[in-house]
Amino acid sequence: MKTAEHELQRACIKWFRLQYKEYAMNLFAIPNGAKRDARSGKWYKDEGMTAGVSDAILLVPSPEKDKEGNIIGMGTNGVCIEFKTDKGKQTDAQKEFQIAVLNRGYAYWIIRDFDTFRKAIENYMEK
Repeated sequence: MKTAEHELQRACIKWFRLQYKEYAMNLFAIPNGAKRDARSGKWYKDEGMTAGVSDAILLVPSPEKDKEGNIIGMGTNGVCIEFKTDKGKQTDAQKEFQIAVLNRGYAYWIIRDFDTFRKAIENYMEK
C-alpha cells in the first residue's frame, strides 16, 4: 500500500477504535495488497485472499429509520471501505467487488481523507 493510503487508513482505524470502543473489533483491515513472495502469495491465495477486496470492513449493521427514529426496514449489513489518495483509482477487480457487495446489502465507501471518514462513520453509527 502506498504510504499516504497507509497513513490515512491508520488514522481512520485508530480514531474509530477510540470513538467506538464497543465496536473496535468490528472494523478491521483486509491486508490484500501487501507485497509477498510467490510462495507466500500462493499460501494466502489458497486461504481465500481475493483481488479487489476492500481495505477494511465494518461489520456493524445499520437499520433503516424514519425521521422520528423508528426502524422501518433493513438498512445495510455493514460497510466495505476502500482507502485511496486524491488521485487513486479503483482497479477493475475493486469495481467488481464494489458491485458484488452492494448487491448483497453492504455499503461501499471510497475514503480519500480523514474528515470524510469521520463524517460518514458518525452518520452511519447514529442510525
